[in-house]
Amino acid sequence: MFKLIGKIWKVETPNVTSAALLIGGASLASRLVGLIRDRMLASSFGAGDALDAYYAAFRLPDFFYQLIVLGAITAGFIPIFTEYMERKGADEAKVLAGKVFSTIMIILVVACGLFAVFADFLVPFTVPGFTGVKLLETIQLSRILLISTVLLGMSAVMGGILQSLRRFVAFAFAPVLYNLGIIAGIIFLVPIFGVAGIAWGVVIGAVLHLSVQAVVAIPIGMSRLKKPTFKDSGVLEIIKLTIPRVGALAAMQINLIILIALASSQETGSVAIFNLANNLQYVPISLIGISFAVASLPAFSKLAADKDMEGLRHIFLATTRKVFFLIIPATALTLLLRAQIVRLLYGAGEFDWSATIRTADALAMFALSLIAQSAAPVLTRVFYALKDSKTPFTIAAVSMSANIGIAFLLKDDFGVTGLAAAFSIGAFIQFGLLWFVLRKRLGGHLEGKELTISLIKTILASIALFGFGWVARQYIGTIYPLRTFLQVALQAGAAIVVGITAFSVLATLLRVQEFHEFIAAMKSKLLRKAKISEGVDSAQGI
Repeated sequence: MFKLIGKIWKVETPNVTSAALLIGGASLASRLVGLIRDRMLASSFGAGDALDAYYAAFRLPDFFYQLIVLGAITAGFIPIFTEYMERKGADEAKVLAGKVFSTIMIILVVACGLFAVFADFLVPFTVPGFTGVKLLETIQLSRILLISTVLLGMSAVMGGILQSLRRFVAFAFAPVLYNLGIIAGIIFLVPIFGVAGIAWGVVIGAVLHLSVQAVVAIPIGMSRLKKPTFKDSGVLEIIKLTIPRVGALAAMQINLIILIALASSQETGSVAIFNLANNLQYVPISLIGISFAVASLPAFSKLAADKDMEGLRHIFLATTRKVFFLIIPATALTLLLRAQIVRLLYGAGEFDWSATIRTADALAMFALSLIAQSAAPVLTRVFYALKDSKTPFTIAAVSMSANIGIAFLLKDDFGVTGLAAAFSIGAFIQFGLLWFVLRKRLGGHLEGKELTISLIKTILASIALFGFGWVARQYIGTIYPLRTFLQVALQAGAAIVVGITAFSVLATLLRVQEFHEFIAAMKSKLLRKAKISEGVDSAQGI
């Protein structure tokens, strides 16, 4: 059994679709655990001051993590590490990984240390509506969360190695362990330390996140640690690619910081509601958009390194069609069952019906841009593979400016729902600009006949999903008063089963190519697992 697990843990994933399915499956597990985490938080603290402080405390630690780590890994490290593997060999690539790890670690330690010293001055700027005990609690939580930022930064380098070498299993399941660490904090530490126990749970989760990836990544992709350096040519090239990516991520993080600041000036609980709705809408984005973006970057980088632009264009369009095929019905389901989703996941303890409605309204506004938010990560990965991180930065800055301007216009009349609507409008602006520029960069039309036909068929099948699902939802609502968890779960479950059945039937009748490809990919994956299991059993003489 342990040999089987070890073999699966280190196996190389053969193609983008298989990798995306693996990452998506692990992401689903992580999100389910994350939703359990959020339900425990909502039922324990409600949409009040304590949860407001906890979510607000993440903003500046996340700001440093996104800028220093994700910028370097996504835009710089993976393309350059892949190029080293292709052209200079594994030994040179391992040396580069060791230098990048130590360099990022020292940068994070210094940056987070400075932030901890000046937290009393910096945190109030992110939550101008917080005062007194609520502000002091946010500052305290921010300092604890900085420890996890350093650990997750180290873990991100391990994840970059695993992605580049197409070892996606440990990378995909690390977030599950991260969320389990937070849940452990809620169960065991909150009774002792209060809301600070959640932050210490985050630190425990970060340790687990790092450990599970390091066990696989270090033997296959990194030599012993090197001294931090800014003189190595590989490190300098990564930094060169990283700087614009850091700018793009800074725009995104500043955008969230400003939206949280605006939410902090609304009625009590607005910060928590914005974050809870944002976490929910990010589930399909993570399962679909991020999974395909992560899975496709090594393939994009290899084709770009080989100067195969036609191959790059082909695989990009194939990946995008799959993303559209999955995210459009996911959007229909989210809009159809937004209130049921929120009530089932958060509706317990201190989280009352008013908070449920406010969160569901915000979720609906976020859901309208799921297609744009899911496609944008795939688009940006093509630019990174082409070693162009300036274009995504410029576009991110433009979309952020629009987002913030619209948020100021909507916040007074529509509150948190207006902030979510502004976020969605900004997402569509970003997606449209990325598509327009990439269309020119790849030297051909991206809106080919195959993409158009696939979109039309997927939209028709999704309309069937929404329509039949709505009928099932309303029918169950006439039978039961929907006052208990089981009654609401039955209503949501019936709508999902009926809706997905209608989608599958129409997708089959319309001969949607992506539908048949996913069925085939799932069958292939199951067969491959069976073969691995048979091989291990044979080796053990069973």
